[in-house]
Amino acid sequence: MQPGAQQQPGAQQGLPQQGVPQGGPVQGGPAQGVPQQPAPGRRKQPAAEQPSGPGPDGIDWEAEAAALEAGAAPAGDRHAEDEWDGHEGEYTEDEYHEDDAGDGTRAGFLGDEDQSREATKKRKEKGKKSGRRNGGACLVVALVLLGAMGGAGWWGYGFYQDHFGPPPDFPGPGTGSVKVEIKPGAVGSQMGLALKNAGVVKSVDAFTAACDKNPKCISIQYGAYSMPAEMTAADAVQFLVEANGGDKLIVQEGLTAAATYVKIDDKLKLPKGTTAGIATSQVANLGLPAYANGKIEGFLWPTRYSITEGMKPEDLLRQMVKNATDRYSGLDAEASKIGLKNGYEVLIEASILQAEGNNPTDFAKMARTIQNRLADKGKVNGKLGMDTTLQYSLGRKTLDRKDINDASNPYNTYYNAGLPPTPISNPGEDAIKATLNPADGKWLYFIAMKSGETLFAETDGEHAKNTEEYCKSIGAKFDAAAVHCTSK
Repeated sequence: MQPGAQQQPGAQQGLPQQGVPQGGPVQGGPAQGVPQQPAPGRRKQPAAEQPSGPGPDGIDWEAEAAALEAGAAPAGDRHAEDEWDGHEGEYTEDEYHEDDAGDGTRAGFLGDEDQSREATKKRKEKGKKSGRRNGGACLVVALVLLGAMGGAGWWGYGFYQDHFGPPPDFPGPGTGSVKVEIKPGAVGSQMGLALKNAGVVKSVDAFTAACDKNPKCISIQYGAYSMPAEMTAADAVQFLVEANGGDKLIVQEGLTAAATYVKIDDKLKLPKGTTAGIATSQVANLGLPAYANGKIEGFLWPTRYSITEGMKPEDLLRQMVKNATDRYSGLDAEASKIGLKNGYEVLIEASILQAEGNNPTDFAKMARTIQNRLADKGKVNGKLGMDTTLQYSLGRKTLDRKDINDASNPYNTYYNAGLPPTPISNPGEDAIKATLNPADGKWLYFIAMKSGETLFAETDGEHAKNTEEYCKSIGAKFDAAAVHCTSK
């Protein structure tokens, strides 16, 4: 470079410069005393190996470099518009947006763009507004997506809970006290339903799951229980398991009130007659319905009762009466369908059926026989002619002709037409259902054999034959005139 000469930006040794028209070789070498630097990214060849003269392209690049130092235009096959930025393989932004027209515009993707300062400012302001609009739109879309995701998540949680989650259960520990009756032969789901209906557990599935986890659940027996309401299923199972581990009283179908009192005294270890006395003195406090007229017979519901320490006879009697009245609540509406006046008459007939029969499968036919006799106006004239009604009133099983001929006894159905004044036992579910749903038939007589078989007859002759067979089966003498058994 000559003293006082200014080097062109980006001009370096051995490189052509943008904007210099092609020309022929320039005579002379580089300026004296100026060190020549290789272009970035290129390795400088040792001086001894550098070739002299024109290269393969016909240009003497050493001469060209010297010419550039002197301010001459170099030769070379390049476009005048390309601008070298001093880095091999890299171009400035202007390479992609060239001012082709030379009028202050440049070619854009959608056409020529005005490059003036005012136009550039407008484009920037427009971009900011567009960015704000786009940002607001993105926010709305994001909120909608979040809401949709939240709704889907909630639905998914509910679906999981319904299909795979634990069954509904109360948090416990339970409050108050409710009465629950477990039916004979009930399994886990049936026990769970009884507890759910009573408000003890929240779902049947929760109880059955807890029952499956407790190996002692199989020890739970039928009967009446007093339990807290809204217990956890696991606590309810444990409660029943522990109750079955304690003492219990089973009242069978067909027992009289007097026989039940004896069982209560024995179970509670009380002096004989204690429960009978309480039933008489506190009858008004036991919860009997008005139509019972203070008579407790028929209202001591037969089932299993748990005995707890300190329990009193009146506690058991109240449970029994409550169970019975709950079961009898719909009998009035059913009575007229079978020719009876009210639910109390249904209870009386069921009690006779329960006392007479010994095979529940024959109860429906026996119920029809009783109703046929009550309705008959020719042969028996509405008289039942049942030994059990007399036996109940007399308090003994044996009868003689004097007993049968005593017309003053209202329980003597040999002489008095219609039903006796009160139930004669505490009937169970089978007897009540059979009374309300009698079988079809014209029978007027039946005899329950000791073998569990029941013999039915429509005529007097068939009945006499069946009675004689029965007397022989029990070792008694048959009285053909009375069509009855007598002692030998």
